[in-house]
Amino acid sequence: MRLVDVDPDRSVPHLCQVLIPHRDEVHTQMKARGIGVGVHYPPHHLQPAFAQWTRDLPATEQVGREILTLPFHQQLTENDIDQVVTALGQAFKSVGAASCARS
Repeated sequence: MRLVDVDPDRSVPHLCQVLIPHRDEVHTQMKARGIGVGVHYPPHHLQPAFAQWTRDLPATEQVGREILTLPFHQQLTENDIDQVVTALGQAFKSVGAASCARS
């Protein structure tokens, strides 16, 4: 898993996104545990509105398959954060921790 880094001097971080192999399985398991995860900003070139400009963009498509948005807002308590981290760890174990470990 890798955190999608943002430059707070040049942007306003409003999402906490990570890159996770087997994202769909992790997403499903997190939702089943009541964690409000999401998938934001799928690759534009794969959206129907951009069909006439579609081309192969393998790096973008790979990120599009791995990006997961974690809960990130000012009302999160330490307990909420612990629940997210615990559920994420359980999901990793379920899909195979080695397959989710990336540097």
